[in-house]
Amino acid sequence: MPANTSPIFTLTPRAVTASIAAANTARDGSGTLVDVMTAGSNGSRVDFIIFTSSQATPAASAARVQRVYITDTSALNPRIISEVVLPAVTASATAIGATVTITYTNGLILASGQKVQVSQSVYGSVADGTAVLVRGGDF
Repeated sequence: MPANTSPIFTLTPRAVTASIAAANTARDGSGTLVDVMTAGSNGSRVDFIIFTSSQATPAASAARVQRVYITDTSALNPRIISEVVLPAVTASATAIGATVTITYTNGLILASGQKVQVSQSVYGSVADGTAVLVRGGDF
């Protein structure tokens, strides 16, 4: 069976953003999930995902678990692949909000049609809003 011996690089860079403004305590892919990225027609690669607390005014945010899911190629049946804790913080003019990065060292490779979806465990008020950035590219 022949194998590809040449490295493959992404053709089109992607930096996709989304906002999370709802709680979802489920870890099984049910409940409210936010679509962040859909793989291109030749597949895609995700290098990292950044979660940043995004409250607009100074307020104490809750600690929360940020979760990442990928779907099958029909954009259905999400499965959890990563999760991190975004710590509680009170952002202000002199204190930054919390930021956590998930890095996929060898890239998270997605087949055409797969989606990257995210959720968070707690959303008590607008102080718990989260901005999400997915960076990678399409093949």
